[in-house]
Amino acid sequence: MSQEEHPHLDSGASQKNLDSNDLAAAIQKAALSGKFSEAEALREQLMKTDPVNLKLIVSTGQIIEEQKTKLLDRDHLAVWNVLYDDLSEEETNGLFYSMESALVESNKLLQVQGKISSRLFFIDSGKVVLFYRKEGKNIIAAHLGRGDIVGESSFFEISLCPLSAATQAETKLYSLTRRAAEGWQEAHPGLYEKIAEFCRKQGKSTEAIRASELDRRSTRRYPISGVAAAVVLQKDGSPGDNRFKGGLSDISRSGLCFDIKCSRQEIARALLAAEINLSLVFDGREDSPLRLRGQITKVSFHLHNDYSVHVKFVEPIAEATFRTLPCTWPKDEESEDKS
Repeated sequence: MSQEEHPHLDSGASQKNLDSNDLAAAIQKAALSGKFSEAEALREQLMKTDPVNLKLIVSTGQIIEEQKTKLLDRDHLAVWNVLYDDLSEEETNGLFYSMESALVESNKLLQVQGKISSRLFFIDSGKVVLFYRKEGKNIIAAHLGRGDIVGESSFFEISLCPLSAATQAETKLYSLTRRAAEGWQEAHPGLYEKIAEFCRKQGKSTEAIRASELDRRSTRRYPISGVAAAVVLQKDGSPGDNRFKGGLSDISRSGLCFDIKCSRQEIARALLAAEINLSLVFDGREDSPLRLRGQITKVSFHLHNDYSVHVKFVEPIAEATFRTLPCTWPKDEESEDKS
């Protein structure tokens, strides 16, 4: 917070010597001017210097919320009335003033398939297309517009973007960063979960991914038992110190999934997009481990400290090698192998 942005927040003694009534007046002046960050910083000072003056603390909080409400974008609220109708006044202001508005011209990327994104987009007007790459071509997965959301899959999950998104016309939107949303924990407990639930019900990305799943996955996954040992690679491709392992869940020629224990979500999130070397040992097999290289594309949270790590191989497993793995094969494929 710079002194240029908040001229009242001097480091000098004059600011420190303000009494509670002077602080309340400064809070009101800042709020009426729409300088809400300044007003909230002054109120924090009031709570520290005069913590027992609950009447003044409450009244200044009400002034800030009332002024925030007056300056809300009414057109935006009308587009997202289903969302905001489920929020309190404080939660509405918490969400709205955590976001950034933008008018994005046509043919601009909002997110890129296979890359990390920490933004959630709310489309007020315009056109956006969701698409993915296959055999050098862009395949359209869905068309989005007024009242649609972009980025919910990678925002609420530990996942690379499953689809790319680009504007097809001038588009007005609001964007929310994960860092801003994480800041709600103390001031607006429960708000993050409300937004997540709304996106689960109203978002179209999951449906688009599911509808195009057969097109996007070039190889089928099969259940398999064993242990996957992973070493996270450094930027130069050399093995690093971060090593972990877990039980195999399923495998295909192009990727696999294995389960791990992790004590903190931020550690699990740090694995996203990591390049890793894998050493696979299969149950009931005493031959040498199968060694592969891949990238972590998603880390799914289950219960307690349980996560599933999803990996895409740099190079697919050769068909002849893959058919020798001790997968749980469907009966029709077992018959094909024996013939």
